[in-house]
Amino acid sequence: MISGCVKKPTLHLCAVACLTGSALHAADLGVIEIVAPAQSSSTPFEIGDVPAGEFTGVHEVIEKEELQQAGSSLAEVVAESSGVQFRQSGGIGSFSTVSLRGSTAEQVNVYLDGILLNEASGGGVNLSHIELMQADRVEVYRGAVPVQLGNSAIGGAVNITSNRATATPATRFLAGFGSFGSARVSASYTGPLAFLNEQRLVASFSHRQSNNNFSFVNDNGTVFNTADDEEQQRNNAATQSTSGFLKSGFTLSGGSRLEQALQIDSHGQEIADWRNTVRGNASLGTDSLQWRSTLSRTAGTGYWSSRWGAHYSAKDELFDDSRGSIGLGNQQILSNTRVVGGRSYWEKLEDGRSISVNIKGRYETLDTENRLIASSKTTARRTRADINVQWNRYYSGGDSLFSVGVFGFLLNDSYETSNAQLQREDYTAESFTPQAGISHYLGERLGGTATVVANASLQKRPPSFFELFGSQGFFEGNPALATEASTNVDVGIKWQSDASHKIDSTVQLVWFYHRKKNLISRVYDSRGVGRSENISAATGNGLEFSGRFALENGLAIDANLTLQDTENRSAISGFTGKQLPGEAAIDGALGFSWKNPQWKVGYTYKLNANRYYDSPNLLPAADQKIHSASVSRYFKQWRVDFELNNIGNHIYEDFNGYPKPGRAGFISLTYQP
Repeated sequence: MISGCVKKPTLHLCAVACLTGSALHAADLGVIEIVAPAQSSSTPFEIGDVPAGEFTGVHEVIEKEELQQAGSSLAEVVAESSGVQFRQSGGIGSFSTVSLRGSTAEQVNVYLDGILLNEASGGGVNLSHIELMQADRVEVYRGAVPVQLGNSAIGGAVNITSNRATATPATRFLAGFGSFGSARVSASYTGPLAFLNEQRLVASFSHRQSNNNFSFVNDNGTVFNTADDEEQQRNNAATQSTSGFLKSGFTLSGGSRLEQALQIDSHGQEIADWRNTVRGNASLGTDSLQWRSTLSRTAGTGYWSSRWGAHYSAKDELFDDSRGSIGLGNQQILSNTRVVGGRSYWEKLEDGRSISVNIKGRYETLDTENRLIASSKTTARRTRADINVQWNRYYSGGDSLFSVGVFGFLLNDSYETSNAQLQREDYTAESFTPQAGISHYLGERLGGTATVVANASLQKRPPSFFELFGSQGFFEGNPALATEASTNVDVGIKWQSDASHKIDSTVQLVWFYHRKKNLISRVYDSRGVGRSENISAATGNGLEFSGRFALENGLAIDANLTLQDTENRSAISGFTGKQLPGEAAIDGALGFSWKNPQWKVGYTYKLNANRYYDSPNLLPAADQKIHSASVSRYFKQWRVDFELNNIGNHIYEDFNGYPKPGRAGFISLTYQP
């Protein structure tokens, strides 16, 4: 759902390595918004949130209604945006990531309530671990990133805002089931606590599971020989996820507000091998806990408002491949990750301008051991500090906004492993990068209002523990790695119809360009031993289009299309000039929906075409053309949803050798008194 906009800008006061993260552990156009947050979302605005009226970058806000559809996962919902592509390692609930504008999953920063979820160990954020019931809204930023998030990001950022309590209590229950043994149950409450003055509570519980016993045609690794192809049931691909969330807050004297949140998650995933053998029994189990606390104070114009925060997270992950069915030898790797961090955000608003300062600190530890090999342990530590400053200035009575900022970080790593021999390594990196953008209100055009924006930024990503230090077995790290960097530029225009039109229309078009250098690639020698190297460079450019057309009779049409051309400029001759792997050159969706007080009917067609699995472009992926439909029936306090996905029953693979399910149906019942 694309949020609305006002006419003028205004200040807001008015695969296996992918599955395990690394060997250490066992992709709708962004809204060019110029709108006060209170007008763009039902979510209560708080200091430290991103004020749309002070950000020129291309982004989209996905509201709560879209996030809580029956069979959707967070990655699938986000991937319906222009410029975003989604990859899943197999069945429902399996490892899922998103990429933005041709980036890798590792180059996309994912935040929960402003706290970075990307870990120093690497591998990208698994969005299947984030429960939709807990999310109030999701913001997707491509190219430039707002200073409020506080980290440079090559590919962009995804910021998830958890549910926020209001003065009116709200309770919600959901139960559903579907194909392949899928089931879901959720419950949530937001509102005041009657027995405590001025205190409010958010609480939710969710459980999902799926057997993922779908059918597919196994070619047994011989793509060009169909004689040995046979239809099989997917083996060892079940998933389950249980999550609990509590958040409370109350207002202090002087207008300050204190808030605490606690989240506990448990996830389990069986990992099928590409041969689909019955013998394979690899699995990945993850238990995590996150606590966060914030203290915010809102001041008037000319004074500093502030938000202070602290957070702690613990994650225990067990990658069990005791039979060596998918990895290099028998492994049973236990990984323990701990993160302690803090944040201080300051913002000052004055007539026609504002300044924001975000200071963050983070200390992360990773301890791993292979339980099947005596004295095989690794220890890694990362200390990181970030400081980010953004200055905004309005001109021409608010018709134009100019924004300039700087992102800086300093980090220090230490690493030690005790395997065949003791190894110790250290790594340091520092960076300051600029970012600038403009937006200008063009006024009345063609029966509506038009706004144009332009942004340029330099973003950087330091190497992960795995890339720097490697692991046991057949992979070596490289402590001499340089930080990845990307220059991002985009120019866009948005047009929105005025109130006189019978069709409420929003059309947006953005051109983007990026040039990346020092990209980290994995190179393998004649012995099969891999090593991370800064050998790659790449360029990319493209167009992002989106449109929404809503009629008075309840009919709506949503369309988005991304056309992008990426070029690998690696020093390796076989890769030079090739398309970057994993990213489709054509990606889009077309949806129709009709709604009245009792019914809602929808249809969606999704296209993902011209994609390769590998860097030499020798392994093309099948074009994905997916038709889906949904029907919802509304009652006074009940809602019944039915979804039928992939009506054509086509089997596709985002990761080579890891098929996704075909046709799948889901039905759910929601009760909200």
